[in-house]
Amino acid sequence: MKAYNYASNPRVIFVTLVSLCIAVLVISFSSWNKIQLFSSHSEYEMKTDLKYSVDSCGTKGDTLFVKGWMFDGTYPREGKLIITAKTNKKEFTLPLFTFARGDVSQIFSRTDAFDKVGFNVSISKKFVDYNDSAEFNFYIRDNSGKVTKVLSYECKQ
Repeated sequence: MKAYNYASNPRVIFVTLVSLCIAVLVISFSSWNKIQLFSSHSEYEMKTDLKYSVDSCGTKGDTLFVKGWMFDGTYPREGKLIITAKTNKKEFTLPLFTFARGDVSQIFSRTDAFDKVGFNVSISKKFVDYNDSAEFNFYIRDNSGKVTKVLSYECKQ
């Protein structure tokens, strides 16, 4: 009697590939939203040339979010923006997207076409416990690794 070869069955191949895609999606989502405690020692520096706007922030459903733009004399050309949320006496680094804001570049006559001054962060309540109001801290890590806190913003609903 001839043995049936399941590996060549199109249905078995399809189900296996779909299962692998779902597993990769779950793993990448979990790793992106993994909570990282913020433990960098930083100093607060009042930057007189810091310009920013928090367009919106708060909670929407089960998501904590903040959107806006920020720049100073050196950032974003040099350094990296870090945004954290402080909840229950713990501070967590939030997943961050930066993007170009043409409206901001036009208003402030910034000519760099890749001026990524816009930011958007959000995280699900499944990954971090937070209240209805949250304190967001904005840090800039310069190219030498020095972390400077440039702004604290409390989002009230």
